[in-house]
This record gives sequence, C-alpha cells and structure tokens, in this order.
Amino acid sequence: MLKGVASEKELNLIRRSFEVVGDVVLIEIPDEVMHYKDKIVEAILKRHKHVKTILRKIGEVSGEFRVAKYEILYGDRTETIVKEHGCRFLVDPTKVYYSVKLSGERERIAKLVGKEERVLVMFAGVGPYPIIIAKHAKPKEVVAVELNPIAVEYLKKNVEMNKVDVKVFEGDVRDVVPKLEGEFDRILMPAPHSAENFVYLLPEKVKSGSFVHYYTFESENKEGELPLKVKKLFADYGMLVEVKKVRKCGSFAPYVNRYVIDLEIQ
Repeated sequence: MLKGVASEKELNLIRRSFEVVGDVVLIEIPDEVMHYKDKIVEAILKRHKHVKTILRKIGEVSGEFRVAKYEILYGDRTETIVKEHGCRFLVDPTKVYYSVKLSGERERIAKLVGKEERVLVMFAGVGPYPIIIAKHAKPKEVVAVELNPIAVEYLKKNVEMNKVDVKVFEGDVRDVVPKLEGEFDRILMPAPHSAENFVYLLPEKVKSGSFVHYYTFESENKEGELPLKVKKLFADYGMLVEVKKVRKCGSFAPYVNRYVIDLEIQ
C-alpha cells in the first residue's frame, strides 16, 4: 500500500511484522515514518478484519513486572481474549507481559509433563504455561507464582475461565518458593532476563530425576557455550545436571535469541 508513496529509505524503516494478541495488534513504527501511521493502520485493518485495537510500542519491556509501553493508534480497548491450544486467556498487553510467539514452546512443555508430576511455574504471568499444562497434561499438581498483582488477577480469572486446577501464589519467588512444601518433578523458569538470579532457590525443591526448563538470552555466536555455562551455574549451587536439549525459542534483538535449556537433575 505504501509502494510509490513512501521512498525506498522509508519503506526499509517500516516494520514488516507485528504481533496479533486476540483482537489487539502490537506494532513498532519508527518516528521517521510516523506520518504514514494512518496508512499502516488501514493496511492492518484491511488484512485482519477482526482487529479492534492497534497499539504502537513506545517503550521496551522493562521494570520489575517486565511490561512494554504502548500508545493507542486505533480503537480504545486494550483488554482482549487470546485463544491458545484450546485455552482462553484474558490479557491486557499494556499492563502485563504476554507473547503469542511462545505458543509453540508452551505446547512443547505441556507434552513433556507426565500425569503424576508435581509442577512449579515461576514467573507465571497471566497463566499460559500452568494453565496449558493443567489442561492437557493432567499432572498431579500445578503451582504458579507471580509477582505482578495485576497479572495475578488475570491469572486467577484465567484459571477459573479454563476450569483447571492451578494453585496460585502472589508474591516474589524469593519469598514464596522456600515456603512451598516438598519437591517438584518439573520446574519452569520462563524469565530469560533474570532466571540465573533465582537458581539458588532450586536445591531444596528438586530431586534426582527432576526436570528444570531454564530460559535465558544469549548471542547467536555463543549458543554452543550454553550447555557448559548452565551446567556450571547449577553446579555452583550444588546441583549436577544433564543438558537434555538446547532450543531457540524466539529472537530478542539482532543476533540475540531467547533459549530454553531442558535440564535433568542427576
């Protein structure tokens, strides 16, 4: 729609991809091409007729609750319902973190969970990991911990809406996890920006044969170093681990990716 209107230089600045969360679109538009925003909105609405709101990202994911900043370009309602793997999630991208891009990873983890497993999801957000696991894997118990009080409210609503059994704890994992009774068969740490700071919480919560899904950011040229790096990190806290899988699950910045390392406690 912008060919012949915008210059080649301007066309190169316009993002060719965006995220659709329910009926809300999240898009980045550089300041240099903001004068084309109406045309961009028109193009999105023409292609995605169900969209009710378009948000422009104006600030990166940051802060204690890891939420990005947005401004409204079209529409007025930022809350939406996302459908994923037979589950529904009420979410507001302006208040809580949620990424459709991790949908495949959430399905992968759910398929790994055994029926009698006790599962802990740290940094649970609005509940996509614990709810999908509870819905499809039918484990013995799923425990979810989240710090952001707004995300916790959405998490509770989503648990109820999906009719699953998930135990929700509001608070900092540093305070909540040590108080949880017993050990877990599987622990998820889906906070790639800071998961390494919380590994010290695990020794009392895992046993031989437990699995940990550890998420982190790393540059592409250091991907090969990840297994040794993570093994050393866990060894520093007295845990011998076997790296079962290293998987790229999304990009974070140019040449920097999000990775998940599947670990088995030895």
